[in-house]
Amino acid sequence: MTTSAFGTIRRLPSGSYRARVRLRGTQLTLGSYRTRREAQAAIAAAGGDARANLVLDRARGRQRLGEFAEQWWASRAGHRISTRTRDRLILDHDLLPFFGRMAIGDVSPADVQAWVGALSARPLSPTSVRRVFTILDQLLDAAVDTGVIGVNPAARARLPRISRAEMRFLTPAQLELLAGTITESYRAMVLTMAWATLRIGETIGLRRSDFDIAAGTLRVANNLVEVAGQLYEGPPKTAAGRRTMSLPSSLVAELACHLQSFAGPMYLFPAAGGGPLRAAEWPKHHWYPAVEVAGLSPLRVHDLKHSGVAFLISAGVDPKEISRRAGHASVAFTYDRYGHLLPEVDKQAATKLEAVRAATRLA
Repeated sequence: MTTSAFGTIRRLPSGSYRARVRLRGTQLTLGSYRTRREAQAAIAAAGGDARANLVLDRARGRQRLGEFAEQWWASRAGHRISTRTRDRLILDHDLLPFFGRMAIGDVSPADVQAWVGALSARPLSPTSVRRVFTILDQLLDAAVDTGVIGVNPAARARLPRISRAEMRFLTPAQLELLAGTITESYRAMVLTMAWATLRIGETIGLRRSDFDIAAGTLRVANNLVEVAGQLYEGPPKTAAGRRTMSLPSSLVAELACHLQSFAGPMYLFPAAGGGPLRAAEWPKHHWYPAVEVAGLSPLRVHDLKHSGVAFLISAGVDPKEISRRAGHASVAFTYDRYGHLLPEVDKQAATKLEAVRAATRLA
């Protein structure tokens, strides 16, 4: 018997050579070969390509991926309704038409790469391709975890590179211009999204009780999203999204006036009839017309949040507090997204240090 770090070759009474490999603690037989050299080549091929989709359970490996996908989907839990709806659409429209009838043990790295290429050619944006790919990757990881296959054939797929969209930042003067241009009932909403660094779902989910006039604070505790025409209310996108912040006194005054004139029975920024706003409709009827009149096109609703972070940075606020107010999961994320603006804070720190030193020298 010949032994290597990855596999063994045993000569059988028939004169042929059986090649076996060890993968994830399990011995797998690659087959019998006419010569020792052929057996060595089989072991080398399996060991040299970490992407090889070695089947641990040959019976289950013949199961169609579509059938396995439904079993996996039924056990998948803990996701928001919007995420689950989106992922089901991906499964039905992007993944199963290509892989559904294939035996799960037959899916190869080449198959996965060809599929990624087809997605990119549709064309889908690099971000969308990666989002779709993640579902297949999770599905194949489940096949590995349950012992059907030994290695995820999607593990080394080459994905399109994401080029981050250019962020737009308003100046405080431009923000005031926009707030003065939009429908009066949404003036305070535009100002709040910027100065409180809110996402659209967090903003339209705000309730009257979330604004404390006496304390001058705003609590972010709800997120309102629309999925397939149905509105769903739940906690913010991440745990860090649940936060309370003090507001500039001028914004508190704006919101106090808004509360008296435009707030609904439940929501702080309601639709015309008093019910919840729909994030897909509000920009079309109010945001884009106001942006056009103000001469600020192109400008996305989410750019108000970007502008608010820029205001905090220019004011010299500590990055950790910026991260907290923006609802970011970590300061590292804030640095990654807005690091190019932070040198301004560094310059302000140097100026303040110089003032301290100058005062000492004059004393």
